[in-house]
Amino acid sequence: MFAAALIPYKPEEHDFTLQDLLEHLAANLSVECTLTEWQGFDTTVPQVRVGTGVPLTIQIEDDPEYVPDDIASLVDDAEGTLPEEWRQALRGCTARLDVMEAEIPFPMPDEKGVVQLAAATRLDPGQPDVEAVVVEIARFVDSVAYDNVNDEWLVPEG
Repeated sequence: MFAAALIPYKPEEHDFTLQDLLEHLAANLSVECTLTEWQGFDTTVPQVRVGTGVPLTIQIEDDPEYVPDDIASLVDDAEGTLPEEWRQALRGCTARLDVMEAEIPFPMPDEKGVVQLAAATRLDPGQPDVEAVVVEIARFVDSVAYDNVNDEWLVPEG
């Protein structure tokens, strides 16, 4: 699944559950939030569903096999965009919250029978309702958010 936004954080500094995140978002934003889960073939991934214009889900990614490297790559690419002090802080992050479209349309064949399988999303963190959620998630974990659709960093104010 394609994450429209990524929020790196340090799990040793932020011990929370998705229920805690749900309660924080519901208390600070005017959006409906529910706990849900994504069902794979042999795995279940807990998520928070948020009722933005294009509904979104949030899930924790903390696999040590790839998440720290993914974050390091984002941080390296942020040279000249984020202050060095923030980049240093982000280098210590070993987990992230991924924000994805909740209702991904099932790919349908075109008139030639071709099915497009390229990663695409209708979820745009540049839209005000989605940006408000993404920034509030970053605030919750004392971090910043990477908008993977528009290739920019979102920084909570205050």
